[in-house]
Amino acid sequence: MKDLANVYLSLKKLDWKILGSIFKNMWDFEYVPSHAIIRETNLSEEELEAKLKRLASMRLVENKYTEYLGTAFTFKGLSVYSLKRLVAAGKVEQLGSLIGEGKESVVYTVISQGKEAVLKFHRVGYPSFKKVKEKRDYGTLHYTVLTVRSARREFQTLKKLYKRVSVPKPIAWEGNAVLMELIDAKELYKVRLENPEDVLEMILEEVKKMYELGVVHGDLSQFNILVNEEGIYFIDFPQSMEVSEDGSEEILKRDVENILKYFKKAYGIERDLKQTLEEIKKG
Repeated sequence: MKDLANVYLSLKKLDWKILGSIFKNMWDFEYVPSHAIIRETNLSEEELEAKLKRLASMRLVENKYTEYLGTAFTFKGLSVYSLKRLVAAGKVEQLGSLIGEGKESVVYTVISQGKEAVLKFHRVGYPSFKKVKEKRDYGTLHYTVLTVRSARREFQTLKKLYKRVSVPKPIAWEGNAVLMELIDAKELYKVRLENPEDVLEMILEEVKKMYELGVVHGDLSQFNILVNEEGIYFIDFPQSMEVSEDGSEEILKRDVENILKYFKKAYGIERDLKQTLEEIKKG
């Protein structure tokens, strides 16, 4: 993903049209059939096949030959197209540096409306898709569809929480990309706190506020809480749940347990899990 800007600049108008057709039809097919793309691009089958082979060589799509030629996005292809949509919407003016890359996301700095911001590309691999597919009906759709839904979930959660809970300001969402405010802070696990009791109280208070708003983080730990002199911020919400969803109580328990275990190990602070959960839920 380090060459994202170069790939973006190398694509022609017709390439974008093909990628746009794949995005439009990915909700109906696991592999978008060539006839659906031909209908929107007016290319011949031979011309389209040549174009798709080139896009596949750039690792932007994967092509599959069955009774017809079908194609689907790769993570890289979906990310490039999502970036294009944000640029077209006037939300991103310049792509900056790669600041984080993990199993579930790739994160860049960008310039958005004259200010530095964060652009997070969601990445959900096929094994994760198989697990989710068992719980929810995704039919025969390609696993990149889940990546888009993951990004949408995070953006919607940030919108719901912003101004009431300490989270980055959400700016825009397109495809698998979420654009948000850049917070100048470090992850909790990278900081040696002078006032760990106070910080733990702040974290639990934010968890309580989220719960009152009907949200459970879903993956809370020392790795997705940011700390600076002004306070704390929660990040990474693709696994968030509504309090009304089945299993949310267990997930809340896991979130709180993660935090209490970290503060016990790092600072020797002990809190009773059951009592802490009762405090969070009592409103």
